[in-house]
Amino acid sequence: MNQTYAACPNCAQLRTRVVCTKRDDSGVVIRRRCCFICEHRWYTMQYPEVAINKSEVKWVGRNGCKAEFVPLT
Repeated sequence: MNQTYAACPNCAQLRTRVVCTKRDDSGVVIRRRCCFICEHRWYTMQYPEVAINKSEVKWVGRNGCKAEFVPLT
């Protein structure tokens, strides 16, 4: 049985299962999920990761200060 820990939007239960998984040509994964407790069914989408340049990341704090992006090495 395929179990994952995605919270049910109806009852907030963490124990759910994936009923069906489909992937389109662009790499987007669409999953049909079902809650074990309330049997609510819903869809989730997962988009493929995309590499970005350091210059594309901007951070501005609540007080307006700016910070530079430092990637993990």
